[in-house]
Amino acid sequence: MKKKYRAIILPVLLGSLLTACSSGNGGGGGQAGPAEDGKTPAAKTGPSEPVELIFYSTSGEAEESFNSKFGDVIRAKFPDYKISYLRQEPGSLIPEVIMTGRRVDIIYNVFDYVIDPLLNSGIGYDMTDLAKKHGVDLAQFEPSVIDGIRRAGDGKLYMLPTSLQVPMVFYNKNLFNKFGVPFPKDGMSWDEMKATSQKLTRKDGNVQYLGFIGSQQYSLKMTPFSDPYLDEKTGKSTFERETWKKLIETIFIDTDANNGMKNYVIEKKGLPTRLNFTNSQDVAMLHFHSEFPAAVPKDLEKIDWDMVALPTFPELKGVGGQATAVAMSITSMAKNKDAAMEVIKFLTSKESQTANSKKGMMTVLKDKTIEGVFGSESQFKDKNWKGAYFNKLAPISYKSTYELQVEKVYTAAVLDAIRGEKDLNTVLRETAEKADKTVADLKAASKK
Repeated sequence: MKKKYRAIILPVLLGSLLTACSSGNGGGGGQAGPAEDGKTPAAKTGPSEPVELIFYSTSGEAEESFNSKFGDVIRAKFPDYKISYLRQEPGSLIPEVIMTGRRVDIIYNVFDYVIDPLLNSGIGYDMTDLAKKHGVDLAQFEPSVIDGIRRAGDGKLYMLPTSLQVPMVFYNKNLFNKFGVPFPKDGMSWDEMKATSQKLTRKDGNVQYLGFIGSQQYSLKMTPFSDPYLDEKTGKSTFERETWKKLIETIFIDTDANNGMKNYVIEKKGLPTRLNFTNSQDVAMLHFHSEFPAAVPKDLEKIDWDMVALPTFPELKGVGGQATAVAMSITSMAKNKDAAMEVIKFLTSKESQTANSKKGMMTVLKDKTIEGVFGSESQFKDKNWKGAYFNKLAPISYKSTYELQVEKVYTAAVLDAIRGEKDLNTVLRETAEKADKTVADLKAASKK
C-alpha cells in the first residue's frame, strides 16, 4: 500500500441515500453513452471470456439494497456479465480485501467517501484514457462535479458520477397550518428563513417544536462559500475563515428562538435528525439533500410535506450550495476494466439518467430534457421537484484524502457553537487546531 489505510465505518444511513439505478433493455454489449466530439463510438465485440464485476460499497449497505439500485438493472442490460457485490464490514475493509488477495473492480458511494479508501490504499486508477476509449464525453457532465473529482485526484479522473444531490429544505405542512405560518417558498433569503423558523420554534403543551434544523454534514460539505476543509496548498484547516463563522451562525444559531434548539442539543447531546421530521414530527423544516424522497419513501409517507430550494446569502444571490455526487471508481486491481467502463457508461447514459430522473434522482448530465422529467414518475410526483433546480450550484470545494476525519472534527464544533459555552471565534480557533493535529497524526501514522 502507498499509505496506511485509516478504516472508517460509515453510518448505515449513507447506504440508504445512494442512487437507485434504472432498468434497461437489451443485451450485454453496453449502451452507447455520450460520445467524444459528438461521434458515435464504434461497436465493441463481446468479451472473449466470462466477465465478473465485483462492486464494493464503502457505505456497507445490504446486498438487497445494492441489487435494487444497481445490480438488477446491470444484469438486465448485460446478461453475459456476472455481477457480484461485497460490502464494507469488519473483515472486508479495503486493506483486508487487499491483504487476502480478493478483488474489487468498482468502488462506489458519495464521492468524498470513496476518495479515502481508494487513494490511501493505493488502488486508484485514472479513468481518463479508458473513458475516452469508450466514447464517454466528459463535457456532457455537470462541470462542477467533474472539476471537483479532478481536484480531489490531483488532476486525475478516479471516478465518474452517476447521480447528483443538492441541498434542499423539506417542510411539514401540518405544523405550518397548526401555527398559522405561511409555507416557505423557492428563492427565500436566510433572513426570511430565520424569521420563519423563529415563529415555529415554540413550546406547545409538553412538546418543544423546532422551526428549522440544519444538517451538520450537508451544511459543511455543501457550503455555498465553497470553502474546503483543508487549504489545497498548505494542507491546513480553513475553519477560522469568516465564511465558516457566518455559515454556522446563520444556519444553526440565528434560526433558533427561546433557546429551543440550544436546550435540545444540551439535553440530547446532538442535533435532531430526519426522524424528528418524519416520525416524532416536532421539526417543521429539515435541511437535507434532494434524494431524500427516493431514498426513504416509507418515512415521508407519514407526513404531509413538500420541499423548496435552500435559502441564499445576499453576497451569493441565487447560489444554494454545492452538489455532491454518487460516483463509481474502477480500481487498479479490476480484472476487466473495459467491461467495468461499459457498465459505468450505461449508468451515465441518457437512457439510464432519464429513467432515474423520473424516479427522483438528479441527472449528472447537462440535459434540460432529462431535468424536465425530474420526479415525474415518483410516488410523490405532486411535490415541488423544480425546487431542486431553482438555485445555481456553487463550485465544489477541494476534497483531501483526510476529508472524513476532518469532517468529524468540524461537525463536533457545530454542537459546541450551538451550546454557546464558548464564543464562536474561540470554537473556530480551537477546532482548526484540532483538525491540524488530526491531520498531522494521520500523516505520522502513515509513515510507520
